[in-house]
Amino acid sequence: MNDSGQKAAAMLRFCRIDSFEAFTESETICQASDSHTAVFCARGEGMIFSEGENGEVSPDAAYLLPPGRSFQIAAGSNPVKGWIIHFEAYRLEADKRAAQSADFLLGQARISNAQLAAECCDSLLRWQTSKQRNEFSVQAELYRFVSLLAEARPAMREEETTVSAITRIAEIMQQNPDHELKRTKLARLAGLSPGYFSWAFQHHIGVTPSAYLMKIRMERAKHLLLTGEGVRETAAKVGFDDEFYFSRRFKQQTTMSPLTFIKSRKRNIASVSEPLSGSLLALQLLPKAAVFYPHHARYDRMIQLHPDEVGKGDLWSRNLLALNKAKPDLIFCTDMLSSSAQQELELIAPTVSIPWLPKDWRQQLQAIAEPMEQQQEAEVWLSQYDSQAEKAYRKVRGKMGGATLSIWRVMDSEYRIYGRRNAGAVFYEDLRLNAAHNLDDIDVFCTVSQAELKNYAADIIILMVDSTAKANRSKEELQATGLWKQLEAVQNQRVYEIGTDKLFEYSAWSHERALPYVMQMFGLTNV
Repeated sequence: MNDSGQKAAAMLRFCRIDSFEAFTESETICQASDSHTAVFCARGEGMIFSEGENGEVSPDAAYLLPPGRSFQIAAGSNPVKGWIIHFEAYRLEADKRAAQSADFLLGQARISNAQLAAECCDSLLRWQTSKQRNEFSVQAELYRFVSLLAEARPAMREEETTVSAITRIAEIMQQNPDHELKRTKLARLAGLSPGYFSWAFQHHIGVTPSAYLMKIRMERAKHLLLTGEGVRETAAKVGFDDEFYFSRRFKQQTTMSPLTFIKSRKRNIASVSEPLSGSLLALQLLPKAAVFYPHHARYDRMIQLHPDEVGKGDLWSRNLLALNKAKPDLIFCTDMLSSSAQQELELIAPTVSIPWLPKDWRQQLQAIAEPMEQQQEAEVWLSQYDSQAEKAYRKVRGKMGGATLSIWRVMDSEYRIYGRRNAGAVFYEDLRLNAAHNLDDIDVFCTVSQAELKNYAADIIILMVDSTAKANRSKEELQATGLWKQLEAVQNQRVYEIGTDKLFEYSAWSHERALPYVMQMFGLTNV
């Protein structure tokens, strides 16, 4: 007998029916019962939550729970009213004895004939309070109602869930801040009614769709203004046709006009270290001269310096000439720069040397903030980041469990394994994933042979490949080996290939961007 036939052969017994009402923007808590529970809505739209699961309640959507499950019904912008039907389900064992069936019709069900389902509930409620109750009629109505559930369109678990739909829409908004994204259009893309979409979006994201889009646009606008875009160009790139209206909204959000914002963030300082420049940007401080990794946007409002970790040679001489011309009041560098190079910087301006290996990126951000008198801004930034990272950790933990992870880098002629700094900081510290090796044995990275890679096998492998033709050939050679094909992560399709630009920079700025990227890579969201 197929599953549908087994469900039809089940014996049902009506227990009781209760009506419920959840008022606007409120929740109704329902205690667990010993019977099956079906929640059906007569009016309004809302959501139901139970032990980590959630679903929709609306006039054409019912939700079924097994015995012993408590739940909450949350209303959106309008009250939700409906019924909670309790019933028992039994199946016949081989010896013809009846046994309770715990997995009878569970989860979300779409109902094609909502009016008939509502009539069944009305009848059950009348029979329950009638002094002339007819048990045969009660059972008949229960079977009629349950048959509508059994014949319902595919359960939502086989379609897109509300949570994943909202997540998808939030990502669309993040990627298209310059588009006109009205509520009706977003609701249609999500496959939800406008009213329910607005409520569900605010419930999952924490703010209304319009407020979320405005936040994205303003953060994008700040970045564009700092990189050198004019007010008119910035307005167009974040979805405003009128630069004056954009300026008004920008001032409402930041308390400053766009031009005042730019002036307020300019500082007569310089940075000769790529990661320190990134941390200055996290504080929204715009140096007069700085060096950045290639993946950064070009900052036309500042003098671009050349990357030089040691402080010798022609590029360093060019940097010194540019700094002498810029005449900064303060210069930032790391203690990795040679002492002779630091002395050359001191001849130009007072120089702050930030410890590189002894301090992590959080401590480096605080060390930069102190001479800039931005300690409070740094604390606020870190608090907001840690809150975001905690939410991301819970989602990753829910999906990955206690899985181990290893970070491999494929270069032109060598392989590297990363520890908890640089690429490992987001995975091992923020998301608290388990390493497949002892992290204390690696300062930043260790170089290994191809044969030694097997010692760093893990449930999940992050594969960073340099953007050179030779590195790509090295990757292809590795993937053709038996060692690679035997890896559990390869067999389980849990290898994630990324470019080095996504995780290589060790700064506050890069972490703020790496966290949502990693979440998206894992099929999750950190909005």
